[in-house]
Amino acid sequence: MKWQSLVVGLATVLLKLLGGTLRWTYEDQAGYRSRAPGNPFIVGVWHNRILVLPLIFEWFCRRCYPVSILTSPSRDGALLSAFMANFGMGAVRGSSSRGGVKALLLLRAQLREGVDIAITPDGPRGPVYEPSAGLLRLAVKTGLPVMAIRVDYERYWEIQSWDKFRIPKPFSRVHVTMLAPVTFAVEDTLKLCELLGAHQPAQGLSPQRGGAERPA
Repeated sequence: MKWQSLVVGLATVLLKLLGGTLRWTYEDQAGYRSRAPGNPFIVGVWHNRILVLPLIFEWFCRRCYPVSILTSPSRDGALLSAFMANFGMGAVRGSSSRGGVKALLLLRAQLREGVDIAITPDGPRGPVYEPSAGLLRLAVKTGLPVMAIRVDYERYWEIQSWDKFRIPKPFSRVHVTMLAPVTFAVEDTLKLCELLGAHQPAQGLSPQRGGAERPA
């Protein structure tokens, strides 16, 4: 529908304008951009940090590898899919809770084609910072490594939603780290939480120096 296209287009412009004001540091401990083709990652990031995820993959990863994000089959999921497409990201429509088996099969098919899969382990309904079985089950079944992305905003607004969604304030510094990938032989929730940086005061990296600024 026309109104949906307008909403998605406006949201895309606003995010890029906001992102252009932010002061970025970026560290690729995973060797994400230098890995050989055909070695996909399962990407994990907390739900309340996904706002800048499209910018990370477009500006820093430069769309060097295909990546899709798991979105719900709802109307909101359709909007998110269209939004992500504006940043060169694909979408797998499904739910880790409802029809989880079907979603798992779709995700495995994408991974076999060499597409990275991004999942918010505590989405779509939470509780915040408590992973559901979806990401871990996919990692165990496929044997593929999980690459956590830690995101920390030094100044942000926090929405009163289930996930305490965070929006970085203009001109704030944003720290992004792609951690070295880890494989899971069993569904170890504690290990995944430690990897993602659960229950830290800032839920991400501590402010640090170094890293790469946003590329020109």
